[in-house]
Amino acid sequence: MNRLEVVTDQPPNAGTPLALLDGRPLSADEVYMRNNFEIPVTAPDHIHVGLGDRRFVLTLEDLTSLPQVEVEMVLECAGNGRRLMDPVPDGTPWALGGVSPVVFKGPMLSPALGPIPEDATELVFTGTDRGDVGADQPIPYQFSLGRPVWDRSMLAISIAGSALPLAHGGPIRLVVPGHYAMKSVKWVASIESVTEPFRGHFVEKYQYLSDSVLDDDQPVASIEVRSLIATPSDGAEVPAGMTRIAGSSWSGQGRIEVVEVSSDSGASWTKAKIERQGGPYGATGWSAQLDLSPGSHELVVRATDGAGNRQPLTARWNRNGYGNNVVHRVTVRAI
Repeated sequence: MNRLEVVTDQPPNAGTPLALLDGRPLSADEVYMRNNFEIPVTAPDHIHVGLGDRRFVLTLEDLTSLPQVEVEMVLECAGNGRRLMDPVPDGTPWALGGVSPVVFKGPMLSPALGPIPEDATELVFTGTDRGDVGADQPIPYQFSLGRPVWDRSMLAISIAGSALPLAHGGPIRLVVPGHYAMKSVKWVASIESVTEPFRGHFVEKYQYLSDSVLDDDQPVASIEVRSLIATPSDGAEVPAGMTRIAGSSWSGQGRIEVVEVSSDSGASWTKAKIERQGGPYGATGWSAQLDLSPGSHELVVRATDGAGNRQPLTARWNRNGYGNNVVHRVTVRAI
């Protein structure tokens, strides 16, 4: 956690420094940490699976023996950007560090599980971590997935080329590319199929309530299109004249098609150069050269994805502080 910026100590939550978010996949010690409870002291190297009448145990050895797939993706907390809302909702006070481009490796979920009952509507994933949420007794972290996302999901056992460490959900973690990370259950202990909608605490929690864009009670799902300026940093002094601006963009709803930057608070825009494409669920690295006259400038970046989604110039708001993808603004002084 020494490379991360601490957000809360208990439970441990820490963000990736923006300077690292240039579109490259990060090493494990650069990936942000998001926890609802304390990190378990140990986690099992096997998963208890119940799919209708079929019950079995998947071991780490079993998962290692299956065909391995590498997935480059962006792991992002649904509350990333919460502190940019006005007023700031309750919840972990994320600015913009609750996100990391990363490469996971492991078997895809559907082949690992084999046949799933036709009457199954969801799969429920239970983690080893547990804690108090105001209920009568501590509960485990649980989340469910519906059929549409089973085929894109993975049981990850590796991150950035190494065994998945305990701090990031190892030895076995679910990952769901393109969706906010509350679905990517860490320290997976069990998987159960159900035939009715699962109404666990965290499924109920991750909904858009009193949202300024969406109707009430819509589930938090796909990652909203977003861009960040990695360099220069907010408050930096830069030489007047042509100045390089660089950063990353991503979306869970389509590849990044266009990145635009502004040096006058969004009054005019310049198209950035795409430096690196990270695949359908990965980060896109970009850069631009802007001619900065002496004085203060507010730099702004916005991205548009292949589905036509473009970042808004003003922040959305909802009661839980989810999905705020307002444009990133950085103030610099040219000297």
